[in-house]
This record gives sequence, structure tokens and C-alpha cells, in this order.
Amino acid sequence: MKQYLSALAKINVVLILLVILAGSVVRSTQSGMGCPDWPKCYGLFIPPTHIDQLPHNYQQIYANNGIPAEDFDAVKTWIEYINRLLGAILGITVFLQLLSSLYHWKQDKTITLLSIAIFLGTGFQGWLGALVVASNLAPLKITIHMLMAMALLLLGTHIAWKPKITTNIISNKKVSFFIGLSIIAVIIQILLGTQVRQEIDQLAKALNYTQRDIWISNVSSMFSIHRSFAHVILLIHAYIIYIIFKSKTDLSSIKTIAYMIAFTLFLEISAGIILNYMDMPAFIQPIHLLLASVLLCLDYILFLNSKPVKA
Repeated sequence: MKQYLSALAKINVVLILLVILAGSVVRSTQSGMGCPDWPKCYGLFIPPTHIDQLPHNYQQIYANNGIPAEDFDAVKTWIEYINRLLGAILGITVFLQLLSSLYHWKQDKTITLLSIAIFLGTGFQGWLGALVVASNLAPLKITIHMLMAMALLLLGTHIAWKPKITTNIISNKKVSFFIGLSIIAVIIQILLGTQVRQEIDQLAKALNYTQRDIWISNVSSMFSIHRSFAHVILLIHAYIIYIIFKSKTDLSSIKTIAYMIAFTLFLEISAGIILNYMDMPAFIQPIHLLLASVLLCLDYILFLNSKPVKA
């Protein structure tokens, strides 16, 4: 049963990353109201592909808080629908993980309790998604939605990659501290990025999603803070990777994670540079967030393997 739980937990982590990616695609393509109602889409379980499938007064029927539904766009509708579908699949696998974790109650109550927390958190996330739609994409609710996704990612990572043995673990307290610091820094950076994204979304909407070349130059100092804080994250990770590879102990799996962190950092910084200097291409925005989420996941896996070995 342990192997099933581990496999389900890893599948859930991948699904959470996919949901984060899909949510970012929804936002970058302005597809958040592609389905103006919830949980159905235009009153259907399978959304329409053509406007002829909708009643002539569909904008009034599916109005939100008195705001008429947007003009029907099949592409945006299906982008939002796929986002919801991934969320529904995640809900099913999270429930299966919960059932599997019950068999481990006597051996490890923490795993069961975390599985319950993920199950409840996923339900809360779905409810919050409905509020986001009902509020016509209120920025604060979108930010809370993202924070909840990060929490679910960390909980899922803990179950999937919690060390089962105490070998091959970093026992350097200083390194453990800096790995914990890196996790906090990445979360702060994601929050800063979310705030920048809110400002850019408001500006883009005001400009009817044109003139991308002036978006960044017209946002507040939050963008400069976000960009500068990337140097802090780079320095922290560079120090951690340096210490790991300087260690004379054979930590092959730990070094593999360090390589993955270095590669993810390189891609993340490259994506940030492209966004900054190439007028915010829409397809890079979801990749930027996905890479930040993967980095958070890798940092936490490293943290799980960095606690000093108990005597």
C-alpha cells in the first residue's frame, strides 16, 4: 500500500503544477470568464464550441453581479474548461490518496493528517475558484487562490518525497537554515510577482491588451522590487549549491536535486529577462510561474533531506 500512496502523492504534485500552469494560461489569455458560471460552463457539463449553441440572450442569463457575460469565445471557454477539468481530476486523485493514507494511520499519523489537509484544501480551492468567477476576477481573491495552490504544493511534496530513511541526508545546520530561507524567499517572490501581475492586468485591460511595450514602464516600483529580489534568491541558492558540492560526503541524490535547482533557476531567470526586455510575451508568463513553483517544490525536497540526523 505504501507504493500506491507514494505514487498517488507524486501524481498529485504533478497535477497541482499543471493546475497552476493552467490557471496562469487562463490569466495570460484573459480566459478567466470563459465560463461565466460554475461548476457548469454556460449551463453545460461539456462547454459549447460555437455561439449558435447558446441562447441569444446568453450574456444576460450568465451575468455576474449585474455585469453581462463577455462575448463568447470558444478558445477562451475551452481554456477555462480545461483548467477546471484538471482541478476536478486533482480532486479525485486527492480523495484516492486520502483513502490510501488511512492504512498508514497506525504507522505514521502525520501522513494521514496531511492527506486530510490536502483533501480539505483542494475542496476549499475549488470553492474559492467559484468565488473568483462570481467576483468577476477580483484581484485579492486571485492572490489568495495562488497562495492556496502553493500550500497544497508544499503539503503534497512533503508526502511524496519525505525521506523514509536517515541516510544520504545533509546534516549541516547552516545549510538547513539557508534552504529554509530559500523556501521563504521563493514564496515572497511569488507573492511579489502576483502583485506585479495584478498591476499589469489592470493596465493591460485599460489599454485593451495592446501596447505591450509600455506595460512594464507604467507599473509601480513593485516591479523593481520583484526584479531586484531575484538577485537575493540567486545568491541564496548559489551558496546552498556551493556547500553541497563542496561536501566530501557522498550525497549523490542531493547533488542531483542541486543540479535540478540550478537548471530551474537558469530557466526562471531567462524567462524573467524575456518578460522584461521582450514586451511581456503572453506565452512566457505561465512558464515563469510554473518554473517558480517547480523551484519551490525542489527547495522543499532539499529541505526534507537537510534535517540533521538524530543520534
